[in-house]
Amino acid sequence: MQLPIFPLALVVFPNSKYPLHIFEERYKILINKCLANNSGFGIVSRIGDTISEVGVYVEVVDVTKIYESGELDIVIVGRWRFKRMNLDMHADGYYLCDASKIDDNESESDLNYNLFFALRQRVQEMLKLVNFNVGQGFWDNLEKAKLKSFKIAEKAGLSILQQQELLTIQSENKRMSYLLEHFERLEEKLEENRVTREIILGDGYLN
Repeated sequence: MQLPIFPLALVVFPNSKYPLHIFEERYKILINKCLANNSGFGIVSRIGDTISEVGVYVEVVDVTKIYESGELDIVIVGRWRFKRMNLDMHADGYYLCDASKIDDNESESDLNYNLFFALRQRVQEMLKLVNFNVGQGFWDNLEKAKLKSFKIAEKAGLSILQQQELLTIQSENKRMSYLLEHFERLEEKLEENRVTREIILGDGYLN
């Protein structure tokens, strides 16, 4: 399949919601096309000069403001992961790519619930350490989420490189193990007073 893509200095996870301000002309054109056609686009992370190969197909679920200049405030939600094969330029200035959908290599029944319970407890402990209440909506959405690792990753204080690495892992159990190891390292930094609650607050994701 061919997708229009939007390289950004962020990672959007499947089922995550994220607010975007659209101001570049080429992306105003892209978003208006998506709204008119009830279609979506791909978001791939731009890390330095590198555009990542694995991204997430997203759809616009809300337009919160339209400015006189044509700029837009929107909310997008991640749907599914893809791997881009190439990078081409559309006549309107935004990128296009041929893409293939990425799924996990395991079924939902393979989920290690003991691993999930341990990870959820660690998240609760970390949030308590930084004195931050994410709200009941986060926990309700976590319980409903099929890919629980990505929901937890929203509040994990991961760097963009770590977020991108997590996105590429095709196993829910391996992603949860990755996050558990991350929280262990993060706790050590908290104990050394080298990080604060902003590491978890500064994620931008919406519950």
